[in-house]
Amino acid sequence: MKLDRKNPPPYRQIEKINILQAKKEVLFNGIPVYTIHAGSQDIVKIDFLFHAGTWYQEKPLVALFTNMMLHNGSKNYSAHQIAETLDFYGAQMFVNADKHRAFLSLISLNRHLEKLLLLVEDILKTSLFSEKEFDILRNKEKQRFIIEQSKVSTLARTKFNEVLFGTDHPYGRFAAEQDYNNLKTEQLKAFFQRLYNGSNCEIIIAGRIKTNTLSLLDKYFGQNDWVKKQKLISAKNILKSDSEKKHIINKDGAVQSALRMGKIMVNKLHPDYLGLQVLNTVLGGYFGSRLMSNIREDKGYTYGIGSALMSLEKVGFFVIMSEVKAEVSKDTIKEIFFEFDKLRNELIPVEELNLVKNFMLGEMLSSIDGSFALAEAFKSIHFFGLGYDYFDTVVNEIKTITPEKLNSLANKYLQQDSMYQVVAGKY
Repeated sequence: MKLDRKNPPPYRQIEKINILQAKKEVLFNGIPVYTIHAGSQDIVKIDFLFHAGTWYQEKPLVALFTNMMLHNGSKNYSAHQIAETLDFYGAQMFVNADKHRAFLSLISLNRHLEKLLLLVEDILKTSLFSEKEFDILRNKEKQRFIIEQSKVSTLARTKFNEVLFGTDHPYGRFAAEQDYNNLKTEQLKAFFQRLYNGSNCEIIIAGRIKTNTLSLLDKYFGQNDWVKKQKLISAKNILKSDSEKKHIINKDGAVQSALRMGKIMVNKLHPDYLGLQVLNTVLGGYFGSRLMSNIREDKGYTYGIGSALMSLEKVGFFVIMSEVKAEVSKDTIKEIFFEFDKLRNELIPVEELNLVKNFMLGEMLSSIDGSFALAEAFKSIHFFGLGYDYFDTVVNEIKTITPEKLNSLANKYLQQDSMYQVVAGKY
């Protein structure tokens, strides 16, 4: 069959997105387990989730280092033995801590799962936080921190969050070099004992789930000796944005300036959120966006510029990010405001809006391709107390939103004098 290279293949608009839903099970001791049975390969990914992010730490770095040290030795496994065991069974283990949660994730072949759950049990119940391993990790992370502080992108990002949320709020509180020196293993041990336990745990399993998988989880994590009845205590969280809207961080010798611009905005629990996501995509949310077309393609000020509407659990925020040639920092800001003005004063052409809608719906399909992606999609609603009908709402909002509605949102949210501006480098 001869290929027709002159005409693009036909396409049809996505009408509905069908998502395989997670099923809830409960271990003997009450730990909720959410299962997503999908995929053709005989592997599973198990996420152990704890409310143990920076929201719950009393001192900087405690949540992060507690989580990172899970790799570095437990009662029955040294750091070397943990790595060796994972390698021997062809498994992977990841740890991560964000604002609200800490994760330990295991990817394993089903035939080796029980041996690896034995390892994970030892890590989650008996991690040692040895001084030797702690010193190695702290020195490495401190050096990485010092290097990062020399980058204009890091300076701009840190300052932007500080002025947006205030340093008395976990979203705006960052570590300083001295905090690495002040950190002690006793703090990590106390944080681990308080928050890494069955009463503060959820489990998500995705992949080819076997009939005995839940019984294995019950065997290693479902007993009452891992449950502690205690109240979660949040860190100090007073949100107070800075009174000054413009902040310049001068850095001698900088050939580029890092730019952050934005404001506190709604998260996905607000009725305006989905419309704002469409508006953001038009402005700076994909490669063909207006910011990219103007500031990269037309003006040549940068290799890339983008915007995002970030939905955190307590609040959302809007941010524009770029690194530009140092001598055009002011001109870049002028062009951003020019694009704001256009969105407030002119309706988005239907052809452009349809392109954005198709892009967003395509991205949604990509985001649920595979069992592990389905688990991430579940987290995106579960952490906000939303159900799977939220995805139907997303599709409907994308398909039906009008240029008039987007113009109204632009006038409500994209006011120049409401934006915080941070420039690190030259201005």
